[in-house]
Amino acid sequence: MSAWRAVLRLASRDARRHLTRTILAALLIALPVAALGTFFSISSPGAPTTKRVLESIPDGGQATITAAALPQGGPPFPQIPEGAPGPWMDDEEVRAADPEQIRAALPPAIELSEYWTSPSLVASPELGLQPGQEQTLDSQVKTLDGKPPKRLAMVELWEGEPWAFSASAPRVAEGTAPTTPSEVIITRSLADRLHLEVGDSLGFLAPPDVGVRSYDGNLAAAMNDSARGYRVAGIADTSGTRAWAPSGWLSSLAAKHPEGLQRHWFAHGSEPVTWTDAKALNKLQAFAISRHVLEHYPAADELYPADIDPAQLLERAIGVAVALVVGGLLVFFLVTPAIAISAEQSRRTLGLAGAVGATPRHLRRIVLSQGLVIGVFGAVLGCVLAVASAAGFGALLGAMVPAEDSEQPRFGADVALANFPWWVLVAGACIAVLLGLIAAWGPARSVARLSVVDALRDRPSVRAQRRRRGRSLIIGPALLGISVLVGAATLLARVPEHVAGQEAKAELAPGSLPPGATVFVIGASLAIVAALAGLAVTVRGLLPLLGRLGDGRRPVWKLALRDAADHPSRTVPAVLGVMFSLLAASYLLVMGASQHADLRTTGESVDWRGTFLVSPTVSIDPVLDRAIADAALEELSRSLPEVDGSHPVEALAHDSPTLLLPLQPKGRECPENTLVHAASARTPGAPLRCVSEVSGAAFNGGTTRFGSPESPSEPPVLMDGPALQAMRLPGADAAAQVLDSGGVLVSDASLIDDDGRVRLARIPREKLDTLETDPHDEVKLPAKFVRGIGTGLVMSPSTARGLGLDHIVLEGVLADTSKPLDEATLERLGDERVGGLVWVSLPDSTDPLEGNRGPEERAATWGPPVLLGVLSVAAAAIAVLLSATQGRRDAITAYAVGASRGVLVRIGIAKAAVILLFGVPLGLGTGLAVSAYHVAWKRRIASSGAWLDTVPLWGYQAMLGAGVVVAGMLAALLLTRPPRQLVRRGLD
Repeated sequence: MSAWRAVLRLASRDARRHLTRTILAALLIALPVAALGTFFSISSPGAPTTKRVLESIPDGGQATITAAALPQGGPPFPQIPEGAPGPWMDDEEVRAADPEQIRAALPPAIELSEYWTSPSLVASPELGLQPGQEQTLDSQVKTLDGKPPKRLAMVELWEGEPWAFSASAPRVAEGTAPTTPSEVIITRSLADRLHLEVGDSLGFLAPPDVGVRSYDGNLAAAMNDSARGYRVAGIADTSGTRAWAPSGWLSSLAAKHPEGLQRHWFAHGSEPVTWTDAKALNKLQAFAISRHVLEHYPAADELYPADIDPAQLLERAIGVAVALVVGGLLVFFLVTPAIAISAEQSRRTLGLAGAVGATPRHLRRIVLSQGLVIGVFGAVLGCVLAVASAAGFGALLGAMVPAEDSEQPRFGADVALANFPWWVLVAGACIAVLLGLIAAWGPARSVARLSVVDALRDRPSVRAQRRRRGRSLIIGPALLGISVLVGAATLLARVPEHVAGQEAKAELAPGSLPPGATVFVIGASLAIVAALAGLAVTVRGLLPLLGRLGDGRRPVWKLALRDAADHPSRTVPAVLGVMFSLLAASYLLVMGASQHADLRTTGESVDWRGTFLVSPTVSIDPVLDRAIADAALEELSRSLPEVDGSHPVEALAHDSPTLLLPLQPKGRECPENTLVHAASARTPGAPLRCVSEVSGAAFNGGTTRFGSPESPSEPPVLMDGPALQAMRLPGADAAAQVLDSGGVLVSDASLIDDDGRVRLARIPREKLDTLETDPHDEVKLPAKFVRGIGTGLVMSPSTARGLGLDHIVLEGVLADTSKPLDEATLERLGDERVGGLVWVSLPDSTDPLEGNRGPEERAATWGPPVLLGVLSVAAAAIAVLLSATQGRRDAITAYAVGASRGVLVRIGIAKAAVILLFGVPLGLGTGLAVSAYHVAWKRRIASSGAWLDTVPLWGYQAMLGAGVVVAGMLAALLLTRPPRQLVRRGLD
């Protein structure tokens, strides 16, 4: 310990002497620790927090109680004090515990007050419903008599028994609180939208149940096709489109259809609901969020044992491994050179230590202690940054992804801190210390092999450098040759294919590797690793030869090239840092664009130009649906003068008794349990190629990528020629003629026979599982191959009705625009809900990397390449900074003999240019080569997709390279300015 104590004192003194270098190195080590904590704190957003859960209990209440529709008699509901540990699936045939059972499990002084929350309802003062009047949907449609209302909104209705209503209903700003079940409070925004005042009548209409469940489980089925009128008793100054009423309508419907319904109560009284009471409720498949329990949190041994989630453990292990690998690369490229320079500057001191008896172990400890000190400093800094960045990113995401009024916030600073995994600080501290030792390990080994004579002369060992360079120039090309051979073998050898059949479908998930393909995965990984290692070793051997390139050149370039050759401990990591950063960024760009292209190839794409589709949130009735869509489009068009019309787009109803299926031409059909390959589906006239259903290369068309997710429908999609022309697809005019003449459009070219026709079969819904078709129900219609509509089968409404398809619903209305809308306008429209009435469907982004426009997706897409570009700039900048530190003596000498400060600056810029001009082309070229090989390998394996296209993104690649060069040169310009006092220091 005494030996370590001495070297730690030396390391601490060195860290203080070079404080800027120490802070920079510690910051680089701290970054992976901060990233690890931030990732885990926001990767599981929305977990309940004690503060937010307490706020959900109204004043005067002891607890909120929820009874799930789950079978009783089994294991208790494993709640946590904050409520349910996660989502659960209610059983639609089971009744939840009744109030008598709940009361029996609670203290005698506790009383229950029940409440209900509706699914989305249509609200309008023009439904013709008087306060208290109830009707069915059919009766309501007859009441309207073909005159749809113009004032509409989608509303969530909350009902409660007297105590629950008085505790939860908002304060009324106008009017009075409701006194009867026929009166309601509405929000100010709802009143403004529907032009309502206190005393007006307001009707609520529950849409038909289509299987989409709300927060209250099966309540949508209980409310199916019902309507009720209310009197607006009060208006509250709150946001959103919500309403509150005393119990009456929802409670009566729930009592008639209790199966599958959750039940909710507020518990109030003079006694608290304890953790023991909560556990008694758990036996009834209910749980309680108790004020007493949250304020007197149970001990760990009183909680239910938490199930070990293998996926979560794997995620944590991967996160730690990634942090360690990324941190290791950071310290190798950016921190190791700093420690190496420190060792070189201390060469004479180390030589003196060796001359007076210090062993190689002692010398190694001296340098390792520097890494240890930096690692400890980085651990402290990383822990602080982890907590701060978790709160910061949580707040940023909370602003980007705001929660709805009725939802628990998914993001936020308090949510991130509540979910912060404190174990990360311990793991991060260990990682930081380990990274500090890793950063110092290479220089420490070099110091341990130091020749005392050379060290005292303050010169490196030329013989050792030549031996290392010679080994590198042999090993590097050998590894590159091995990489080429193994890579060629993985591309040329016969790849096993997925076996078609029900057993394969049951045992293998879609996208799984075919049996026996593991050896190809190993081979491809070996080829890539060997290529990267060979490239790194070759660069290490070639860089010391740069000095020869300076002969006959200008002094500035000659000095820069000579400096790079004389100091490989600094130059090699910097060049490799630039190279590998750009390699990874280039690789991510190509793989991301190629994957995006593959998703479009193996599925449906939406390639409309400058238009959008407005769909009713829920389908109610053809007349009402069209009125809702037209009214919403008219409201959106007020700020869009380009919109000058619309076209209806329809589809087969989700409950249609008859379906229409396209069939492959006879004699050219894929065998059972196989699907057509994407290459055959996207190219007319291509040979038919079939793959197993679990293969990722299969074409998965036929789905519809537009319309409301709350209102499912079935293909085909119905539209006329002008609607198709409004989409501005390539060949739209010819395709419109096919539609209007009774033909169909398909997105799968393999469906079209040699005569240009498609075989269609009408099939009863009950035979869908067996796909039994009657030859008499088959027709052949003229067809045209069109991609980009967003669905696999399109025909005109008249053609569909001629085939006996009469269960038709409105999919939406397509805006007809005088000119294409720009992407910024479309992106803004994507967030419009028009009072919750509609969904707006947009075309796919034209950006080759952005399938979606959300801020989270955009950050995930562009974040890694940008960060890698910054890393490459940092590698070059730190190398120049270290060069300026190490070359201070030379700069002082040059200044003393007449060199101007401008010359010194140009020398520093030339040093950065040498690193960048060597690393940038190598990085971009290698990234393109590795990604092209990986795409070709994926195309051969065909497990994760067809990968028919390699998208290099030449423009983005050029921008990336140019951006790094410009940023690196600017950084060098700032860092290479000589100090004001160019005088010799004692340290030098």
